Amino acid sequence: MSEKKEIINESTQLTKKEVNKVWWTWWKYALTVFGYERLQAPGFTLSMLPIFKKFYKNKPEKMVAALKRHSVFYNTNNIVGAVVNGIVASMEVEKANGAKISDDFIQNIKVGLMGPLAGIGDAITQATIPPIVLSVAIGLSTNGSVLGAIFAVAVLYGINMLISRITFMSGYKSGREAVNKLLGKQMARIQDAMSVLGLTVVGAITASYVNFTITAEYVSEYSTINFQEVLDGIFPKFIPMCLVLLGFYLLKFKKFSAIKLIGVYLVIAIVLGVIGIV
Repeated sequence: MSEKKEIINESTQLTKKEVNKVWWTWWKYALTVFGYERLQAPGFTLSMLPIFKKFYKNKPEKMVAALKRHSVFYNTNNIVGAVVNGIVASMEVEKANGAKISDDFIQNIKVGLMGPLAGIGDAITQATIPPIVLSVAIGLSTNGSVLGAIFAVAVLYGINMLISRITFMSGYKSGREAVNKLLGKQMARIQDAMSVLGLTVVGAITASYVNFTITAEYVSEYSTINFQEVLDGIFPKFIPMCLVLLGFYLLKFKKFSAIKLIGVYLVIAIVLGVIGIV
């Protein structure tokens, strides 16, 4: 009797292999199965399929209801946002085992978490990690070596996969308890901290890799004034900062494409070079 009970308990829980499959499916399909109407909803639904196939294989009505439950609009950072998949996977297992968890509750959890986690995730995976990794890769590629490109792809892919895996497992193990932590008062502080960190990294990369040197000088009978040295004494890296802000303004408010922005910078460089300023 005890042996039979043990088998029943085992059958109502996900195995390690099945948990890994839920995460791996999200990792593969979060942005590859993507619709403009519902964005990441198809990928999210696919990630839940291993759960539904296990619990609702012979229950078509419940299978259809479960698929519909996750077919609504969803969009967040696909890497850090994996924590939502972990939480929802945990709740789906509870629901399949008879816990009183409504469809609306699961959907509200997804809606409540996807926005804050998108902000935190974008700050980490777009504004913090890539600039640091790419700055190292640029150094490795200085002499035309392909090592920089290989390094960038391998390291970024590896870091993102590691973050996705850790956040998913944290969400799955914590279940509904993680919701209180993520939607508590600390969320605003975490978002602010990640935003500051991202801006700090972007600022540091700008100061290190955006260069603009004024070569023009004022030469008189008594002295020579180097305009670049004077400007550096007042505000170091002032012109590179202005160029970055100009690019931000044109991209965000004037809806310039990256190609148009490159063209603007090229024209500026040519004009200033012809008149002898740079």
